[in-house]
Amino acid sequence: MSNDFSVRNRYDWDDVPPLVGVVETLSDAADVEPDAIPTLADTIDPESLNGLCTNTPDSNVVTISFVHAGYDVTVRSDGFVSVDGTGASVGP
Repeated sequence: MSNDFSVRNRYDWDDVPPLVGVVETLSDAADVEPDAIPTLADTIDPESLNGLCTNTPDSNVVTISFVHAGYDVTVRSDGFVSVDGTGASVGP
């Protein structure tokens, strides 16, 4: 099975913190429970991620990209999270 795929989710950061959105999207991509995702704090500062996504004026979209557990993760301040699975190391 190829790990070459993308999962994209949209969130309202007033209802779901960006950190939770990333874990949920990674969980969807890996087809595992959220607690099976390696700790994000090993890759990115959770407070900084949440702050950059929630404290940005709507007119200025901030994009944060990083690699976590082999997944390419992109988080935007307008609520979009995408996970690309090429080379991923979590999942069945």
